[in-house]
Amino acid sequence: MSIFNRIFKVGQAGVNKAIDKLETPELMLDQAIRDKEKQIKEAKQAVMSCIATEKQAKALLNKDKLEQSNWEAKAEAALKAGREDLAVKALSRAGEHEKKALDMEPRCQEQRTQIESLKQDIRRIEDELAEFKRNRDFIIAQSKASEVKKQIYQAKAKMSDKHSADDLMARMRAKAERSSHEADAAAEMAADSGDSLENEFAGLDSGSADQAVNDKLAALKAKLGN
Repeated sequence: MSIFNRIFKVGQAGVNKAIDKLETPELMLDQAIRDKEKQIKEAKQAVMSCIATEKQAKALLNKDKLEQSNWEAKAEAALKAGREDLAVKALSRAGEHEKKALDMEPRCQEQRTQIESLKQDIRRIEDELAEFKRNRDFIIAQSKASEVKKQIYQAKAKMSDKHSADDLMARMRAKAERSSHEADAAAEMAADSGDSLENEFAGLDSGSADQAVNDKLAALKAKLGN
């Protein structure tokens, strides 16, 4: 995997993670698109610089090859003129340019291979960006649907708390009833408390009242012939 591809993969992972945390995916997606476009632009500029270097190296290669041919032609001309000493010197100079060309040629080929690989990486990232743009609306809709689903589950969770509220109401009602019973018990105890002699005389008054009721009941029965 090339360095450009690794950079884009790391950036994409960061974007995906950030999208999950945002409430406004539209803004994040648009920013991600702008960031990726900027990265592609910077990558293209880097590749263009590599291409310029490769072309410069290739120009030097071609120059050395041309110089080699020129000095070989001069050696031939010197030999025809009977100047073997000049022919030897010319061939020596031609050999120097030949050696430079031989050293430069594999470097140029390696640079071209790397440039083509980088260009393929950029094209692949551009395709991914194009697909990302096409799926933008779908991603936003999916994110909103997930948010709605989350809200529904939260609402259901709140509704499930109704049982605990009902339990609380039942406990409060039971406590209120208990307090009422305790008040009645306190009233009963209060009625039984006090001076015992007074209570006995109170009992006599109650008995007199009951006797009067019994006398009235007997008189009523006599009247009716019972």
